[in-house]
Parts: sequence; C-alpha cells; structure tokens
Amino acid sequence: MERSTRTQTTLRARAAALVAAFVALVMLAGCGDQDSPNEEETVDAVAVSGQFGSVPVVTFTPPLPLADSSVDVLIEGEGRELAEGEPMLLSLTAYDGEDGELVEDREVGVAQTLTLSREDVGEDLFPVLVGAQEGSRLLLRQPITEDDVDRMLLLVVDVLYTRARGEAVEPREGLPTVSLADDGAPSISLPEGEPPTALVVQPLIRGDGAQVRRGQSVTLQYTGVAWESGTDYDSTWAQGKVPQTIAIDEVFPGLRDGLVDQHVGSQVLLVIPPGLAQGTETLVLVVDILATSGGDEDAVVQESPEATEEPSEETEPASEEPASEDPAEETEPAEDTTEPAAEETTG
Repeated sequence: MERSTRTQTTLRARAAALVAAFVALVMLAGCGDQDSPNEEETVDAVAVSGQFGSVPVVTFTPPLPLADSSVDVLIEGEGRELAEGEPMLLSLTAYDGEDGELVEDREVGVAQTLTLSREDVGEDLFPVLVGAQEGSRLLLRQPITEDDVDRMLLLVVDVLYTRARGEAVEPREGLPTVSLADDGAPSISLPEGEPPTALVVQPLIRGDGAQVRRGQSVTLQYTGVAWESGTDYDSTWAQGKVPQTIAIDEVFPGLRDGLVDQHVGSQVLLVIPPGLAQGTETLVLVVDILATSGGDEDAVVQESPEATEEPSEETEPASEEPASEDPAEETEPAEDTTEPAAEETTG
C-alpha cells in the first residue's frame, strides 16, 4: 500500500473480459477439484452448490437445451444495494453448457473490483446488477454461438461485500478510537501521548472468512493517519470507496504482519511504528479485509473451520515458532524475512 493508490485499470479490463465471456467466448478447460458443498440450489435441472464467495460447483446433464436468456437469484443478499456509477466487488464463474466444463482461464473465483457501468460490465450484465444487493448469488443462462455451434453458457455471479462484516470486538483501552459512517467509512481519533513503539494489531470486527496467508493478493478498504502529525495518510474511502488489491508480500512489513492470519470479513486497527512502515511517522490504519486470492486456494468472505481468536495478554516478539493468539498484542519490530506464526495475529 503506497500513497499513490494502485491503478485498477488492468483488473477492470480483465474483469470486463470475463463478463464478456458469457456472451461471446468459451475457452474450455477441465473442472478442478471442489470441496463438498454445504448448500445446493436447483433451478430448472441446474444445481449450484458451494459457499457464497467460493468457486461454485454447477451440476447439470450436458448438453443443456438451447433457451432464452434468464437470471435466477440463488441467494438473496442483505448488504448494500448496487447503483449505477458506484464501485462493486464481484466473483464470476462460468460453465460451458455443452459439456459441463468450467471456463477457468479468466481468473475464476477471484474478486474483481469494478464500477457499475455499461462500459465496465457490458450491456448484458449491467441491468442484472443494478439494484442487486451485496451478499447475493445470481445464476445467468445465456445462449451463445461459438465456431458456428449454438450452445448455452452458465455464469454464477457472487456480489461480494465492500465493507467488513462480522462480530464486533471491544478494543482495549489506550488505542486510537474508530467511528463508522453509515456507509462504513471509518474515522480515526488519536489519543494523547506518545505512540507505541511496537506493532499493535486490534481487530474491531471479526470476520468468519478464510485467513490471510503469505503469497496471496488481498482485496481491502482502508483509511489511515500519521500519529505524530495527525495528518491523513491515505484512504480508499476518500477515493471513491473503491476496494484496492495488494500483494501481501510486497507491502511494508507492519501492514503485512498485521494482516497475515486475520480472517476475511474482518476490520483491523493497526498501529505501525516507523521502522515497520515507511520510516517517517507511526501509521494508524483501519483495514477492512474483503477477499483473498492466490496461494493454495482462492477465498472470499466464506465460512472457515479455523477457530476464531480470543483476546489474551501481550506476548513476546514473534518468531518462526507458533505463538499464542492476541487480537490486540504488541510485538517488537520484526525483520522482513520473519515468517508469521500460523496462529498469530502479528508477525
């Protein structure tokens, strides 16, 4: 995360290409292995299973008969209603109705940050998404022609959340306080006194998604201030509320170590000393973790079997050996090469 927010141009172009695939292009590939489904929705002989935000399993007997375009709402969301011109976060998965295979060369299951416009999502998908609520799963059926062969294409669209969602956590005393606007944008109030000299990680909302891991890309919203001067650092909320995707291994150590092992859906307060930030001032960041991709598997706001963290006392600096969990612990600055312990909230 730098002051100059990473451009979304390439991401938007790739996402638009994926959306276009459901009306223009099918590139076939074999189906990947899938986890056992937890829920299943069946609509006109097409069954869709798998948790919201994960790559869905679509089951049917191919080839599907040709039919008119249609849209079915498989999961009714409860989040923000999408509106024209506003940012949104989508996960898109396409299946070929001719042989049932997954179209998997278009960043399947990866969270895509887009603006809800005809230019970004195309004429066909635009009216489907306007008015849809975050948390919804949609099934689109579309007849296409490929190599002079008419066939059906199925597209599963998960409308992901653009703010943290989970259980509120009571922060410990003495830390900066955070208040949220109606749209989820955080404001930070700094306490009097000197900033901590070690990394502080305090979850404010505990999500129930998969844990962030080294080697992944992480999609997030954030805002930040400098402790000593009180000046604004950077904010996605102030730049159109557009989620940003970062490579977790390429950001400064305090941000990396503060996010690794946190759960998708969480909101985390980070107090990062200069030695773990950019070497000038102590940074105070509030980060909403929205999605991850890469590593061994892709994951976005979904259930996770891992146990949630419980508050504990401050611990010694982290090492390569597993340490106790602490949602608000302080550690001594770590070297860039330190691997975060599997059950820690700070590296």
